[in-house]
Amino acid sequence: MNRVRLVSGSNEKGPACVLVDAGTQRLLLDLGYGPDPGRRPDLAGIGAVDALLLSHGHRDHTGSLALASEVGNPPLWCTAPVAAMLPANTTPAVHALQLTGECEVAGIRVRTGRNGHAPGGVWLHLTLPGGDLLYTGDCSVESPVYAFDPPPLATVAVVDAAYGDYDTPLGDAVQALVDRLGPAPDALLPVPPGGRGPEIAWWLATRCRLPVQLGDDLRAAIDRLCGEAHASVKPEVLDALAGLARHAPPLSDAPGVRLTGSADGSSGDSATWIARLADRRSVTLVFTGYLPPGTPAQQLTAQGRAHYLRWNVHPRRRDVVDLARQTGVHHLLPAFGGHAQMAQLREAIAPAAMVLAPSFEWGAR
Repeated sequence: MNRVRLVSGSNEKGPACVLVDAGTQRLLLDLGYGPDPGRRPDLAGIGAVDALLLSHGHRDHTGSLALASEVGNPPLWCTAPVAAMLPANTTPAVHALQLTGECEVAGIRVRTGRNGHAPGGVWLHLTLPGGDLLYTGDCSVESPVYAFDPPPLATVAVVDAAYGDYDTPLGDAVQALVDRLGPAPDALLPVPPGGRGPEIAWWLATRCRLPVQLGDDLRAAIDRLCGEAHASVKPEVLDALAGLARHAPPLSDAPGVRLTGSADGSSGDSATWIARLADRRSVTLVFTGYLPPGTPAQQLTAQGRAHYLRWNVHPRRRDVVDLARQTGVHHLLPAFGGHAQMAQLREAIAPAAMVLAPSFEWGAR
């Protein structure tokens, strides 16, 4: 009998942590922090696991690695770009996952493919007796920069459903952003350098021909994307990305679209520039991702000083439906989103059944 349990991330925008129990082997998939301040998975009662696998390097999937001792300090498996982002004092031994390939982890065959969401990011496909399991982590099929590999057939899937029934294409979201910025923009866009930051910079600079300014953190992230993490990137955009990193000007008081981290404006250059531009009402301030409670992103948006315009980095409803059909899953556990926002999705994935409980069992007893 196989069992999968969303330790956190079921019916909530919580830190990623999924336990897979295949009888004699137990794997933990991701061990995140946030995205709301102070949120960590509750590992009480889980006990030792045989391995810990990371889908990608974002904090809400890796930020609680300090808790690995609570599950026996298992060997840690991740891709090379993700390993390069981990703290130097990471305790478990690190083993390599390929961006696209397969290996054996604690006696379980694991296949991987690029998730279209982040440098070094992968989905994880586990070959289990009684039916295979797919865990997408965060994923996107719309990214103009990050490549996505279609996953194989599976029986059960834990799927990124952070957007619930939202179904607006990225192109429409981009147009809304461009309309807000205007033809001669003077704006600040706090972004995650290791996520949608390079996507937004590439699109605005190359597709829209807008004057883009890069923070040092974003420029370094793009350099890494074009270097050691280039295999995560669509080949057709690499040259333009590299040129952007070389030639885009740094952040300045001159008008343009300023792009830098952190994404919620609580730290880094974005915090400095928010304070610096606070009294310049002519400057457009736009946040494009999740607004954690109590952060400048949430507060400034609530006050009307900033705008929220989503840039798609998770699958829309139609993408989850397509994924369910292409992989032939029988049961789908939605992760990282509230169940109340998934009524249309639940109907649309039929004949696959949506499992709204945090755990599910399948296979012969």
